[in-house]
Amino acid sequence: PFCLKSSSDSIASRSAHSQETEMSEQVRVEESRSHPIGAEEQAQSVTSEVTSEGTAKPKSGSSVPLGKKVRVAMIAVFSALGSTLFGLDIGYIGPIVESVSFEHDVVHTDAGKIPSGTEGLIVSLFSLGAMLTAFPPVSSYFLDSWGRKASIMIGSVIFIVGSAIQALAWGTTQLLIGRFVAGMSIGLLSSVIVLYQSEMAPANLRGALSTLYQMGITFGILIAAYIDQLLVERSHGWRVVMAIICIPALLLLFGMVFLPRSPRWLVQVGRRKEALKVLFSIRSEKEAIQEELEIYQESEKAKLEGEPAWGELFQGRVGQLLILGVTLQLLQQLVGMNAFMYFGPKIFESIGFSKNLFTTINNFVNFLSTFPAVLLADLAGRRQLMLWSSIGMFVACMLMGTFGTIFVEQDAATGAYFVSNDSARWVITAST
Repeated sequence: PFCLKSSSDSIASRSAHSQETEMSEQVRVEESRSHPIGAEEQAQSVTSEVTSEGTAKPKSGSSVPLGKKVRVAMIAVFSALGSTLFGLDIGYIGPIVESVSFEHDVVHTDAGKIPSGTEGLIVSLFSLGAMLTAFPPVSSYFLDSWGRKASIMIGSVIFIVGSAIQALAWGTTQLLIGRFVAGMSIGLLSSVIVLYQSEMAPANLRGALSTLYQMGITFGILIAAYIDQLLVERSHGWRVVMAIICIPALLLLFGMVFLPRSPRWLVQVGRRKEALKVLFSIRSEKEAIQEELEIYQESEKAKLEGEPAWGELFQGRVGQLLILGVTLQLLQQLVGMNAFMYFGPKIFESIGFSKNLFTTINNFVNFLSTFPAVLLADLAGRRQLMLWSSIGMFVACMLMGTFGTIFVEQDAATGAYFVSNDSARWVITAST
C-alpha cells in the first residue's frame, strides 16, 4: 500500500507540473502575440522546464532584463503615493489648527486659542479612524476579497471624501467627521501598500522597495509643511491646502487602473494565468514560472491546513514575533516624534522660533534621513539600521529631556512655557 501511495503521489505531482508547463507555454504565446519580445529580453530570456521536484530548471542564464527591473521600481514608487497621503495628513494639520482663519471658520474662536481638548480631538480622531480599518478583521476583508490593487483604489476614494468633508467644514463636528473618514483611508492604505510593494518586488530588491513606503510618508509630511507655510495664514488658506492634498489621491486612484494586480492574490483566487502574465512582465522567465508555482503550492498547503485561528497568533514562535513587532512599533512611536509632527508649530513657537519655518526644516531633515534606509536596507541589513538609529534616538531624547528639565520654565502670569537659555533653545531644536 505504501508503494502504491508513493506511486500515486508521484503521478499526481508530475501531472500538476505538466499542467504548470502547459499553462506557462500558453501564457508565453499570448504574451508574445500582444507584446513582442525586445532584443534585450530576447538575449536574457530563459527556456525552462519544470522538474518533478517542482522547481524550474533553466537552460540558459536567468538575469532579469533591465526594463523589467525598472518596471518593478516604478510600480513601487507610484504605489508609494498611498503613503504620501499619510504624510500629507500628518503634516498639514499642525499649522492649520494654529491659523487664525481656521480658528475663525471652524471653531469660531475670534480671540484666543483653540481649547487644548478640542485641538487634541481634531488630531486624535484621525488615528482612531486609521485604527478601525487597520484592525486585522477589517483590513483582511479588503485585502482578501477585493485584492491589493482594488484596496488601494478604495483607500484613495475614502481619502478624497474625507478631505472634501474637512475642506467644506463650517463647524467642529463636520471637521471631526472628515478627520475620522480620512483616517479610515490611511488605515487601509497602510495595510495594503507595503504588502503590494513586497509582493511585486523580487527578493533581492524587496527591502529597498519596501522602504519607499516610509519615504513616501516623510515626503508627504515635508510637502504638507511647505504648502502650509505658503498658504495657511491667508484667508481660507487652510481650505486650499486640504483641496491640494487631494491631488495625489486622484493620481493614485486613476494611476492604479494601469498597474497590475498582485500575482499572489491572483493565484489565491484561482486566476493563475493572469498571475503568470503579471510575473512574466516583472521577472525573468525562469523566476516567473518558479515563483508562480511556489505561490500556488503555498496556497494549496494553506487550504489543506484550514483557516488559522486568531489564538494561534499568541502561541509559540509566532506569538514571540508578534510581541517583538508590536513592541518595536510602540517604542519608535513613544520617543515623542509624533508630538513634533502634529504640534510642531506650537512647540517651536514656545521655544522662541518661527513656528512654520522650523516645522518645515524639521520635516525636511526627517525626509532626508529616510534615504540611508532605502540605500542600506539590503546591504547593511534591517537589524544594524535599527540598532544605530536607536542609539541616535536615545541621544536626542536624552539631550531634549535634560535641557528641557533644566531650562524650560512656566510663565506665572500666562501659564505658557518658555526656554530660559538661548543655547538650550538651539540644543532642543537640533535634537528634534
